Amino acid sequence: MATNGGIDDNEWQKLPCDQKVQHKAWKARMTGYEECVTLFRTQNSDQSPEFMKYVSLMKKFAIDSNENAREKALDAVFAFVEEANIAGKTVNEVSSGIITKCLNARSKMKERAFDIILMYIEIEKQVEITEELVKGLENKQPKIVQACLELLRKGLSEFGSKVLPIKPFLKQVIPLLDDRDKTVRDESKLLIVEIYKWIGKQTLMPMIQNVKPIQMQELQTEFDKLDLNGIDKPRQTRFLRSQQELKQKMEETNIPSSVIIEDPNLDMQEDLDPFEMLEPVNILERLSKEFYEKIESKQWKDRKEVLDDLLTLLTQNPKLTSDTDYSELVKILKKIIAKDSNIPVVLVAAKCLTALAKGLRKSFKNYAISVIEVCLDRCREKKTNVIEVLRETCDATYPGTNLEQFSEVAVTLLTHKTPIVRQCTQQFLTKCFAMATQNTLPKKLLKIYLSGLIKNTTEADASVRDSAFESLGMLWKCLGEKHVFPNLTDLDDLKLIKIKEYAEKSVLLNLRGEPRSNAPITVSPTPAVTKKPTSIEIPIIKSVPPKPAPVIKKKPAVVVAAAPPAAAAVPAAKPSIPTNESIEEKKKESRPPKSSAPVRIAPSRSKQTLVNTSLSNPKINSTKIRPNTAPISKSATISTTQSRNQRLVPVLLPPSTKIRPKPPLSTNRRSSIDLTASNLQRQSTSTGGSTSSLSSTNTQSSIPCTRLQTPTSSTTISILRSVSNDIISSPTPSNSNPKSRIPVRTMPMTIIKKSSA
Repeated sequence: MATNGGIDDNEWQKLPCDQKVQHKAWKARMTGYEECVTLFRTQNSDQSPEFMKYVSLMKKFAIDSNENAREKALDAVFAFVEEANIAGKTVNEVSSGIITKCLNARSKMKERAFDIILMYIEIEKQVEITEELVKGLENKQPKIVQACLELLRKGLSEFGSKVLPIKPFLKQVIPLLDDRDKTVRDESKLLIVEIYKWIGKQTLMPMIQNVKPIQMQELQTEFDKLDLNGIDKPRQTRFLRSQQELKQKMEETNIPSSVIIEDPNLDMQEDLDPFEMLEPVNILERLSKEFYEKIESKQWKDRKEVLDDLLTLLTQNPKLTSDTDYSELVKILKKIIAKDSNIPVVLVAAKCLTALAKGLRKSFKNYAISVIEVCLDRCREKKTNVIEVLRETCDATYPGTNLEQFSEVAVTLLTHKTPIVRQCTQQFLTKCFAMATQNTLPKKLLKIYLSGLIKNTTEADASVRDSAFESLGMLWKCLGEKHVFPNLTDLDDLKLIKIKEYAEKSVLLNLRGEPRSNAPITVSPTPAVTKKPTSIEIPIIKSVPPKPAPVIKKKPAVVVAAAPPAAAAVPAAKPSIPTNESIEEKKKESRPPKSSAPVRIAPSRSKQTLVNTSLSNPKINSTKIRPNTAPISKSATISTTQSRNQRLVPVLLPPSTKIRPKPPLSTNRRSSIDLTASNLQRQSTSTGGSTSSLSSTNTQSSIPCTRLQTPTSSTTISILRSVSNDIISSPTPSNSNPKSRIPVRTMPMTIIKKSSA
């Protein structure tokens, strides 16, 4: 914009660059910022004196009052930070100005502000940047808070937790999960998820345990989506100035990003100790007033109750203050482990000592030796769960001591009268030897341990001998044959071979109890051993299932094969095919078959139940029969035996016998009976014969009948059905047999006997 006839334009255009950026006109400043970018980029050295002129002006660049000019000013600041060696001196002033003036501006300016902040981290000013961003989290404008959270997340994602420490800002981020602004809540959740990638669940969860359940559920859902062993595994993708040479070498050789973690400079990402991020707590101040009274109570429940409270307190506060005196508390816990007869109380006390040792680490050194001695001595309990807990306590306590301090106690325990104590001591020493080096285990100290271990190789107990060989094998692996073998000359060849076998299987550990990276891989023989049993088991499994199948199939065949001889014993059953049911009926009959003499039963009006049976067994059960019968032909011999399962057995009849099918029932049954009875009575009166007429009005009652007085005389029996008034004649007198009977229908009918003339 030209003013006063263009005089102002000519004046500021003639000014040098360092004066243009301080001009009152925003156009002059904007032009000066553009010239500064070119100036900074064209310097031959990062220590050029031109950079010194603009050190004090950088803050004004970042907070320019005109947005258009400020946008160009940020380009100049970025070029200055990237090119100048003295840019680190401007970090506090520039970063604070950018946070307050640029993070809530338009997107292009905000993007350039992000580049400047991350560039300050690249020139190794991450501590100052973190402090300024933490201050920005307290800003009243949600846009600025959200932008600061995003910058922390990007810095952590690109540079890693080694470059950008998590501890300084984690406490300020957690309360923002409950912020009233949604963008702040969402961004803080994303930052927590990124933190989770770098430090893990075990360290993060205790620090966010006071988060609301709904927010915790949302975070847990995001945690479950991560694949930390695959695509979501955190990797450093941007490097500091001190790491640029390494980055260029990787780009030249096209090394994939997954190999970046193997660089020695980046191994410290895995060495990041989450314990250092926790705040120390003095738990003695939080103990209940009745703790020391109840811990001495005679009731084991009271003792266990206060110990459970102590264990909960130690679990919630994993880091303890190192300047506090815990001697009285440790003394009480040791006393419980050594003398308490209640196993649950001993287990809780051991767990409390484990938590104390982990919370104090090297500060636990004043109590370490005595605690290990008490725990190993209590291994005489011989219970697996007790030994495992006590072993964990010893492992957690050992970082507070060393092999030299423990040597005197170890020699005493290696000669303990209880074999299990010697075994547990040697197993503990094996792990200690795995973490040892030639500096921590000199020759003088080695001889002290070897004397007790060599003596235990001749013990009668096999577990003591094996654990002694294992400890000697670990020493062989740790120190080498050169230092150990001269002290083992008194052992025979078999024992030396066994020691070498254990040495080959041994794995050296670092101070954290993890396998050493430079240790030779000795795990390869193990899969070969485990594959052999599996290859042998497969054919055994395949050959087992076919065995029971043929046995099951043969069982029914034996039962069926025995049936034909039993059926053949009865000649009358030959025409029929024997069935399982007939065979079972025969087996149930214990009495021999009776003669076929007729059974005379007096007439009765009780309900009749008749069941057919086979001719092969004409047995009559008189106790279950209903006594309403009539004499019929011999061709239809029927028994009244009733089977237990109420099934009918087929009956074989001669070819001459004809059975008329049962006619359908009629609805006018009672009227037909009455009319038929009256007609027959008239006929009997007119002929002058003796007639006995019996009628039944109840359809469910028994059927009356009359028995022939003279069986030898010619008799004609007429049965008049009440349904259709048809007369069914019996067979001819030659074929008639008064001894046989036929089943009588339960429907009402009238039976009339006509005497011969």
